Amino acid sequence: MNAAEPSGRTDLNASTESPLDVHVYRVPSMLERPQEWRDAAAVKGDRTAFALSDGASSAYRAGPWSRLLTERYLTEAPDHSAESLTAWAERCRDRWSALEEQRKKGRAQAAAPRPAEGPTVHHHRDFWLYDAEARSVAAATFLGLKVHRAPEGWSFEAVAVGDSCLLHVRENSLWHAFPLDDARQFGSHPDLLTAGAPLLVDRIRHYREQLHEHDMVLLVSDALAEVLLAQGGPEAGADAARWWRVVRRLDETAFLRFVTGLRAARMIETDDTTMIRIRPRATG
Repeated sequence: MNAAEPSGRTDLNASTESPLDVHVYRVPSMLERPQEWRDAAAVKGDRTAFALSDGASSAYRAGPWSRLLTERYLTEAPDHSAESLTAWAERCRDRWSALEEQRKKGRAQAAAPRPAEGPTVHHHRDFWLYDAEARSVAAATFLGLKVHRAPEGWSFEAVAVGDSCLLHVRENSLWHAFPLDDARQFGSHPDLLTAGAPLLVDRIRHYREQLHEHDMVLLVSDALAEVLLAQGGPEAGADAARWWRVVRRLDETAFLRFVTGLRAARMIETDDTTMIRIRPRATG
């Protein structure tokens, strides 16, 4: 498994043996504090499974929760049936509970005074922190993708909870967007996969399609998905193709300029921005 870390991106193309060209790009909401990245992106070593999760900005410890979801999607490889996905989500919740219990015990032991130190002094910040933990639940959107060999090229299947989006581009035109297909559908209360409640079947969305040689599939967090749907969707007209040509050519430095430029122009919300770009390598 390869995972993009908060401090940078993993070079997923060190080997050219894979028939899929894969890049993971990200720009944190605060450039000077990348360690607070709440998104997560993970890619299976053989490039057959991908996951992106966007931690809810209002949720406590959303970043670690989104990382757990993406990592366990790759390691457990649930099929995309409702039964398998809900069972996988329940195991993620169980694992999260165990990890949180360990973390809290460790913190309590570290904070316990030694006999010579006298009684513990509780500060106002401590009470605020513990109260925030007690009242908050980790939550994130989730987008998973599996790619399979097909008689003619590739096929893929995707599953989503919330508004992280898959954008399927063919011949520099948006072929399909999933689970949202219009920029006006984004809002402040997307469906979320939480650590505090079972995954409801009616929140799960599915998509299957063929991947042609010159196609491009993007897994993107909501802020960038909204912009790309607005500027590259059917209503954008002839200018839409220019946006997809730009996205197709982005590298790490250009992606940073692209996102910061959108922010400066107030075209995108200042939020953690993550993209996984997947393209079949040219043959022949």
